Amino acid sequence: MRFPLRLQIDLFRYIARQKRAGRKHYPLVLMLEPLHACNLACAGCGRIVEYEDTYYDKMSLEECLGSVDECGAPIVSVCGGEPLIYKPYPELLQGCFARGKHVQLCTNAILLDRFMEKVPPHPNLTIQVHLDGMRETHDRSVCKEGVFDTVIPQMERAVQRGYRVCTNTTIFKDTTDEELEELFTMLDRMGVHGFLITPGYAYEVLDNDIYLAKEEVHERFRRISELARRHKVLSTPRYLEFLTGDRDLSCSPWANVTRNPRGWKGPCYLITDAHYATYRELMEDTDWEFFRERRDKRCENCKLHSGFEASAAEQVASNPRDMLQFARWVVR
Repeated sequence: MRFPLRLQIDLFRYIARQKRAGRKHYPLVLMLEPLHACNLACAGCGRIVEYEDTYYDKMSLEECLGSVDECGAPIVSVCGGEPLIYKPYPELLQGCFARGKHVQLCTNAILLDRFMEKVPPHPNLTIQVHLDGMRETHDRSVCKEGVFDTVIPQMERAVQRGYRVCTNTTIFKDTTDEELEELFTMLDRMGVHGFLITPGYAYEVLDNDIYLAKEEVHERFRRISELARRHKVLSTPRYLEFLTGDRDLSCSPWANVTRNPRGWKGPCYLITDAHYATYRELMEDTDWEFFRERRDKRCENCKLHSGFEASAAEQVASNPRDMLQFARWVVR
């Protein structure tokens, strides 16, 4: 099964409650960024540039858990920055588990051995490791040699100790199909539980040419979708069809809301127009329909899962045939 049964049950119950309450805009995932500081400076990361002035600011533990309560999303993605350099992360994770939340810990895995000394495996925990390719490609992506050889053994130990470990791979212009096949085959043999793949987003604050344009995304993912048939790719069938250009999806920017040291980031995880003091202000002051329809120029080439996987799920829920296909995909 691609996702833990408990996660699926909790998610479906939560969505049912929102629909019964008549809510159209509600979060599925809280992207919680306790800090933006990191032990890497990756080529495709906009955070280290966008938040340069507040790079070393941190949220308190109380602010983090208060945001979890304020938002109410069933899934908390603890990210950043590098969350494993946030000192009270054990208490943060335990606080999320005590609230019945499912946690995705997004990490570069450099400090994963130290993490395993402090936090035991938990049924609601997934360790999501940033891994953009094999040794040369990944080290180039994170702009530091030796990272691949550091993190792979730690990932293996985490799998052996009973942690649920997945990977997140960003597809850039120089990512080859052959390397992805090699990477996923290696991770399959290690026992890694699944692979998230997504095209990179061209942050306005970055000046580089490593990203795929929309038509290039379609071409690349028509080939990559074949890999998804052979490996434990976590991207849903409907989202993959969106990436190949065979299906159109509107965006659901409210599905993955972001909280960081500056406040509630709006309108979405990728675009920053304002920071709000409260979650309620974010929801009430954002023109969600404008961004749902991708009328903003900055949305032109965006196909990131944070905005479109929730839309894919909505389409599946409204079509019995799609729902059956989705169920087969989940258990395959």
